[in-house]
Amino acid sequence: MQPAAFGATVVTDRPSDVAAFYTQYLDLQVGIDLGWFITVRRGSADWELAIMERGHPTIPAAVSAQTESSNVFGFVVDDADKIAAALREGGVQLEGDPKTEVFGQRHFFVRDPAGTWIDVIQLVEPDPEWAAANLPTA
Repeated sequence: MQPAAFGATVVTDRPSDVAAFYTQYLDLQVGIDLGWFITVRRGSADWELAIMERGHPTIPAAVSAQTESSNVFGFVVDDADKIAAALREGGVQLEGDPKTEVFGQRHFFVRDPAGTWIDVIQLVEPDPEWAAANLPTA
């Protein structure tokens, strides 16, 4: 496995629960699982998400002290409504229903078990009037 070109980290008291969330609902696969450190990514993507246990000696104390996340990770998916339905069936509360935006996204927000915000995004055609007024012409 090639090293990731980009990575983000979720710090949590429940690494395995957080990893399970991403593998179950967002089609990510576990790359490394050391219990306190788990990586997930989609296929051969050049990015990965690291999930680390709060309080582990490799985590700065100031980071471990943070318990509320204000980060938002965006995941592009094929069908936002299908994922929203699976999350609801799994007992996960969504932050609003999927919504289609004029700029070409159908999306909704949800939190993973660590409280990290996730924007689940399906790319759709932008509204033609909005596109004509806001996007450069080819």
